[in-house]
Amino acid sequence: MSKRHSFLDKRLGRLDDTRLIVKGLTHPETTIFANKDVLVESSAVDELLQVLELDQTVERLKERKFLPDSAELLKVVVTPDVHKGAGIPIGTVLATRGFVVPAAVGNDIGCGMRLHTTNWKAEEVLSKLDELEKGFRHTYFEGGRNIPMTHNQREALFLHGLSGLANAVPPTQEGLWQKFHQHASEIPHVMAHGSLRANRTEGLNDFMNEAGLTRDGQVGSIGGGNHFVEIQRIEKVLDATTAYAWGLKVGQVAIMIHSGSVAIGHLCAEQYMTAVQNAYPRGLKHPSNKLYVIPRDNALTRLFFDSLHNAANFAFANRLFLALMALDVLERTLGPRDTSLVYDAPHNLIWNEVRPAGLFTEETFVHRKGACPARNTEFAGPGSYRYGEPVLVPGSMGSSSYVLAGLGNPEALWSASHGAGRRLSRGEALKGNNAEFEEFMRTYRVVTPVDFNRQDLRQRPDIIARKLDEIKTEAPYAYKDVGAVVETLSQAGIAKPVAELRPMMTIKG
Repeated sequence: MSKRHSFLDKRLGRLDDTRLIVKGLTHPETTIFANKDVLVESSAVDELLQVLELDQTVERLKERKFLPDSAELLKVVVTPDVHKGAGIPIGTVLATRGFVVPAAVGNDIGCGMRLHTTNWKAEEVLSKLDELEKGFRHTYFEGGRNIPMTHNQREALFLHGLSGLANAVPPTQEGLWQKFHQHASEIPHVMAHGSLRANRTEGLNDFMNEAGLTRDGQVGSIGGGNHFVEIQRIEKVLDATTAYAWGLKVGQVAIMIHSGSVAIGHLCAEQYMTAVQNAYPRGLKHPSNKLYVIPRDNALTRLFFDSLHNAANFAFANRLFLALMALDVLERTLGPRDTSLVYDAPHNLIWNEVRPAGLFTEETFVHRKGACPARNTEFAGPGSYRYGEPVLVPGSMGSSSYVLAGLGNPEALWSASHGAGRRLSRGEALKGNNAEFEEFMRTYRVVTPVDFNRQDLRQRPDIIARKLDEIKTEAPYAYKDVGAVVETLSQAGIAKPVAELRPMMTIKG
């Protein structure tokens, strides 16, 4: 556990052991969840205060009749992994009525987490680390993926998600498709079945224009930054009943995936943000943080949701294939075993929801940026989810990750952290801590496109140094203590810890 932080930004005040507020703020209702072991950096507070200016922006747009009179920024929640983002802090949840905020999900639309359990034992993986590393590197980075799709199949994915893909691709198609269909029964264990409705594929023709089977480098891409595929060991069971229902057993191997829509999401976001910016009323100052708002239902909003869902559907498929690629390598190395999907859910998306009277009495839009849903009784899913919606909270590379069960806390907008959260910016992480980083690299297995043991690469220290710098920005000391984050979620009644997982090998792009 980290040392207690005595510093608290003077603009914040503590309500109790787990909640902070912005001093002097009366509207919108804003709650920051962070116990005394969780650092809330001042740069994140700066960014949050700019986000809260949306309240005044909405009033001005109502005066211009750009928004309906009922439009309101209802509530803002900040999760304990909060840190500075690009216009909105990572770990921010907005509830709005009458409008949406396109930039409040960021560019990596649909980015999220996926977790599989398996019947392999941790000892089997540890005995084959060298062989597995070779197999993973080939599959993820050296042309080993084999995911051919036609134009019509790509279109089915963008318009109808995983369900559309399952209907469009025959089990006999080459590549990983037989394995895809073997796991199609797990689609109900993906949030919204991984199938968000879209009516068009605006701007994606270049991606879909081939009539025959083409192998695309985007599907099955981990991406950069803090994205990963991780082979983990279930270390501890913290809630036996829920763990049993979800197939979590001590000593078993699990596969955790953190990735999103990669370049497709950036393309969709750039497209709709240009349209949103061009539609902003003349004479009004444009927001410096790009948090434009648009009415809940007009032609622009429909374009936005189509593009948002195109990218999110791609992200669901991307995580699925990243998992299938990992399972394929494990099966070829260790032999076939039973596996099961615990859950797959995004943490960069907008949910269009109707809530019970008593909190919001009308349709609301819940925007989550780096925050995952943590619902309970109002969450419809498979029977095993009667214990709550699975919440996947990864730690930093090399540290524990946690599985929790959502408790449906309305004060937290039914939301939880999506990870540990950065403590240092990427630039800060590059400075110092060299000895700690070198020790980490000696003792932990990180699989990257660069094989540091290749003799020919030792003649290219520039390539090695560049990749090591990328890894260093994601080193454990750059992140908050995930234990304090999970403690906050538990103490605040947001989510109940179910199991702790420890990494054995991390695959980074």
